[in-house]
Amino acid sequence: MKYQSRFRQLSLLLLQFSAFSFCVLLVSRFLFFVSVQDALPDQGVGDDIWRAFFVGGRFDAKVTAIVYAPLLLAGLFVAAFHKAYQYWIRFALGYHVVVVFLYVVGCISNYYYYQTYGSHVDLFVFGLWEDDSKAVLISIWRDYPVIRGVLAALSGSGLAYLSSRWFLRSHLGRLNPRAYWHWGTTSLAVVAIFLATFVTARGTLDNHPLKRYHASVSQYKPLNMITPNVFTAFEWATSDYKEQRRFEPISESELTAQMQKVLGQPTPVYHTPANRYLEQNPPHVVMAMMEGMGMNVLIEDRPPENDLLGRFRPHLEQGFLFERFLAGTSGTIDSIVMTLFHSPVATISHSSVQNRPLAGSAVLPYKRAGYEVAFLYGGNGMWRNLANYLPVQGFDRVYDENDIIGALPEAAQYSGTWGVPDEYLFRFANRVLESAEKPTLLFIMTVTNHSPYKVPENYDARPVAASERLSSLTGYEDEQIDVLLKTFQYSANALGQFIDRIRQSDRLKDRTVIAVTGDHRMRYVSTDELTEWGLAYAVPFYLNVPDPILEHTSYRYDPMRIGSHRDMFPTLYHFSLSDQDYITLGGENLLASEGVSNIGYNAERSMNPAGAFTGGAEVYYPWEADNPLYNVPNPEPAVTFNPRWADEYHRLQDYYLRYQVMPATGQRLSAGR
Repeated sequence: MKYQSRFRQLSLLLLQFSAFSFCVLLVSRFLFFVSVQDALPDQGVGDDIWRAFFVGGRFDAKVTAIVYAPLLLAGLFVAAFHKAYQYWIRFALGYHVVVVFLYVVGCISNYYYYQTYGSHVDLFVFGLWEDDSKAVLISIWRDYPVIRGVLAALSGSGLAYLSSRWFLRSHLGRLNPRAYWHWGTTSLAVVAIFLATFVTARGTLDNHPLKRYHASVSQYKPLNMITPNVFTAFEWATSDYKEQRRFEPISESELTAQMQKVLGQPTPVYHTPANRYLEQNPPHVVMAMMEGMGMNVLIEDRPPENDLLGRFRPHLEQGFLFERFLAGTSGTIDSIVMTLFHSPVATISHSSVQNRPLAGSAVLPYKRAGYEVAFLYGGNGMWRNLANYLPVQGFDRVYDENDIIGALPEAAQYSGTWGVPDEYLFRFANRVLESAEKPTLLFIMTVTNHSPYKVPENYDARPVAASERLSSLTGYEDEQIDVLLKTFQYSANALGQFIDRIRQSDRLKDRTVIAVTGDHRMRYVSTDELTEWGLAYAVPFYLNVPDPILEHTSYRYDPMRIGSHRDMFPTLYHFSLSDQDYITLGGENLLASEGVSNIGYNAERSMNPAGAFTGGAEVYYPWEADNPLYNVPNPEPAVTFNPRWADEYHRLQDYYLRYQVMPATGQRLSAGR
C-alpha cells in the first residue's frame, strides 16, 4: 500500500511539474507571437497561426516529457523505500525549480536572439562563443536586459516552487495511505505512464517522430520561427554544427550537374577580357567590408539633421552605388568566407580542413597576376584562426590590431571591445598602400560599428536623429539609438577620410580601385516588416574606379541592378585584371555593358527583378513601382521564376566546397593556365 500511495503522489506531482513547465513554454510562444503579429497579413493566416501553436505545443510536450523522464524513472525505483523517497521529493522540487529557471531564461534568450538575428536559435549561436568570449559577454550585458531577465527567471522559479509545495499540501497531492491505487491499477498506471512518456517524447504516434520539417507551418517566416521552442531549436543548431564540421565526398558528376542547373555551364571558371591598359598599369585594389553597414539603417541618412555618412558622402555621390544588393549572410565570418572562398561553412577556418588550399579562393587571380595580397583587420588576427588560415588560401600577410598599434601607438588608448577604432585601421591601410612596391590587393574588415556601440572619445560627432521607423523597428530608447547612429556615422566618416587620402595622393589616386560593402545588415533592426522584405538584409555596394581605368574599360552603370556579395570580386576582376581566369559560383560584373541576370543571394532571403523572397517559399513580395527599394506587403505566387533557386544555389556552394576539400579531386575544376 505504501508503494501504491507514493506512486500515486509522484505521478500526480510529475503531472503538475509538467503542466507548469508546459505552460511556461506556451505563454512564451504567445508573447513571442504578439511581438511578431504586426509582420503578418491581416487576413488569410488564421490556419497558419493555429498550426504554429498546435505543432509548437507538440514540441513543448516532447521537450517537457524528456526533461522529466529521469525524475519518473528514479521515482518509480525509490518509491519502495521511505527515506529514499523523502530525499526524492526534495530533489524533485529543486529539479523542477531549476528546469523552470532554464525554461524562462531560454525563452527570453530565444526572443532576443530573434530580435537580433531574425531567427530562432540556430547554427550562428555557436559563432557567438567562437568569437572573443569576453567581448560577447560585454555585448550581452550592455545590449540586453540581463538583470530583468534573471529576475523574471527567478520569479518563475519561485512561483514553480510555491505552486508545487501548495500541491503537495493539497488533498490531491498529499501522501495519504488511505488514498492509494490498487496494485492492479498501479501496474496499469505504470505501463500507461511509460507509454505516454515515450509517445510524448517521440512527438507522434506516426511512423516518423516529430522532426524539424514539422516546424514549417506557414509561408510566413515569423510563424515558423515561433513554432519550435528554444530547446528544440538548440538541438537542431547542435546537429547542424556537428554536421558542418564533416565534409562528405561528392562526385564530380554530381557537382557538374548542379553547376549546369544553377550556372548554366558545367564549370565555375570564367575569364576577364584582355585589357592592354590594365596589363601595363595594374591598379591597387581595396575591398573594404564594413561592420554592420546595412541598408536598413543607411536609408535613414537625412543631412543635416541625421548625418550617417560624414566624409564618405561626397565619394558615395561620385562613384557607382548599388543599393538593391544583399550580403551573403547575417554573420561577419560567414560573409568573409562566403565572399572569399564560396564557403557556406562559417567554421572552415578552424575546421578539420583548415590546412587545405581551396582552388576557388577569390584572391588567386591576383596572385597569378603578381599582386601582393593582404588582409587587414581591426581586431586580433587569431580571431577564427584567420592569421593561420588566410595564408593557406593565398594571402601574403595578415595585419591586425597589434600591427596597427605598433605603427600608430595612439590607437591603443581608444581601443574598444572588438579592437582598434576604424580611423586608425584606415590610416594604417593608407600606409600599406603608400609603401607598396607592387600592385596590392587589400581586404579590410572593420570592427567599430559592432555592439556594444561606442563612439571613440576623440571623435566630434555630427547631428543624428532617429526616425519613428527606426525607433519602432529597433525598440531602442533615445540614448541607445543615438549611440548606434553616431557609431555608424563614425565608421562611415573614417572610410571617407581613407578615400580622401587616396584621392589626394599623387601616387595612388589614379591607380587604386576601391570597393565598399557591409558584412551584413545592421542587427537589432527587425526583419519582419513586409514592405522591407528585401531591404532588411541589404547592404550597399560602392565602387570607386579611377577615370583612366574607366576610359580604357567598357562599362554601363545601372543603379537598379540587383546583386550580392558573390558579384563583388567578378566586378573587381574586370577593372583590375587583364586576360585572367577566375572562379565564381555565378557572380557577375555588375558594370557589364551587356547587362546582368539581376539576382541577389542571402542565406535567409533573396531578390530578383520580380521582388524579394525567402528561400523555398512559394511566394514573393513585389517591388513598389515608385520606390523599388521597398516591397508591396501583399505576397504574390512565384510562378514566373523558381522560388527554390536559393536552395539550389546553397546546394551548389555545399557541393563545390566539399569537392575542393577532397584530396583526390580538389584541383580538377581550378582556374589558371
